[in-house]
Amino acid sequence: MSSKSDGKLRAILVEAVLDRREGDHLSELSELARVSGYEVVDRIVQNIERPTPDYYFGKGKTNEIKGRIKELEADVVIIENRLDNNQITNLQKKWHAQLIDRFELILEIFIKKAGTQEAITQIRLAALKKMEGTKNYDFRSVHSRHTLIKKLEKKLELIKKAKDLRRKRRMESGFDLIAIAGYTNAGKSTLMNALTSADVEVDGRMFTTLNTTTRSFDTFGRKILITDTVGLISRLPHVLMDAFYATLKEIKDADVVLLLIDSYDSIENIKRKVLASINTLTAIEAYSIPIIPVLNKIDIAENVEEKEKIVQAALNRKPIKISAMNNINLEELKSEILRILETFRFHLKIPNNNEGMSLLSKIHNKTRITNEIYHTNYIELEFETNARLGIYLYNLIKKSPLEIEILNKEELEKHIEDEKEEDKISVIKLEDGEEIVIFDLVEESNSKNKVLIETPDNLESLTEFNNDK
Repeated sequence: MSSKSDGKLRAILVEAVLDRREGDHLSELSELARVSGYEVVDRIVQNIERPTPDYYFGKGKTNEIKGRIKELEADVVIIENRLDNNQITNLQKKWHAQLIDRFELILEIFIKKAGTQEAITQIRLAALKKMEGTKNYDFRSVHSRHTLIKKLEKKLELIKKAKDLRRKRRMESGFDLIAIAGYTNAGKSTLMNALTSADVEVDGRMFTTLNTTTRSFDTFGRKILITDTVGLISRLPHVLMDAFYATLKEIKDADVVLLLIDSYDSIENIKRKVLASINTLTAIEAYSIPIIPVLNKIDIAENVEEKEKIVQAALNRKPIKISAMNNINLEELKSEILRILETFRFHLKIPNNNEGMSLLSKIHNKTRITNEIYHTNYIELEFETNARLGIYLYNLIKKSPLEIEILNKEELEKHIEDEKEEDKISVIKLEDGEEIVIFDLVEESNSKNKVLIETPDNLESLTEFNNDK
């Protein structure tokens, strides 16, 4: 096969559209192809009533694509649709070109860009599972393949449990966690840089990095961690979604999610991408986390008010309109974050002795002290925490052998309600004999400020843009 002097393979993108949707159907596939290193030389779309059994595409369109492959000296055809083995075999014989579907294209990107051991292991698993059931699957190696899959799954389980321990420590540190989520290319890294002193790489391409970046910032005395997550994408296969456990886990564990939407995008694409984002967040079970919709790039966008209504219809909440690039309305966004973050206020009397001073030191390291008065026999202390740390400290104080008086006990108990359960502890032993203590954290109940991830009744007019097939 021929290729360009720069080493890039020439690719033709094709899609059969079954529902005659309007819009640019292959824009996302084009970007994925470019990120993976292909030179896109043509894009072909066919509207069909139903797939044909032999080629999926109609016979005339199949011949047309064959002609374009020869004319443009294309090396590969990238297909948006999922074809069965018989259709793939027939098209390869017809076109005499390499065929790649959307799944395989995304897998290529993950393999090239995965940075963590967990992501690499998940990608190996996805590749192995993809091979099962295909025409080229070697059934003589079934046993060895299944053995390797089990081994990789066990390795992932240990990695995840070790990360749970780090998650426990983060929650005890007194930091809130904000996750920036959103469709790929919405401006997440730019917002990350605007809110913190981070110097995260900003690139106009999808999947610039597959690694999680976390930085801290203070606002009104509140310590906050903020994480820039991988861009969401429509129709991401679940086996590949697992490859992003590390990044998606940050979304699931966040106290607040900033769902970033690119207002510079077309109205049709915004409808589609908002629904894709909702579907992905639902798939990772992030359905009880407060969501702040953020409409980015308002300084260069048109029809912002109409797009604002679309986002509000999808998420039942009016979005904050910002420009992360030009620092427009970022203070409003910070204020909204603080409004949603639940605050626990403690008012205590701690014995003024060595044990009391030790506890006081721990509280100082984790919280924001608002009042501290030393008396002969006790220390009167007022401090504020986030919800998760508040529950942890409340349980710690209740279990303490010290005579600690909680002056606002009734208020705290009403605040905590049924969340005063003790943390459960389990121990796992790694292959090298090391034991890791894992805390099974108490889950938070839904609060009145939380936006549940679901498709509301007034979103019916948007569902036509959900392009899952």
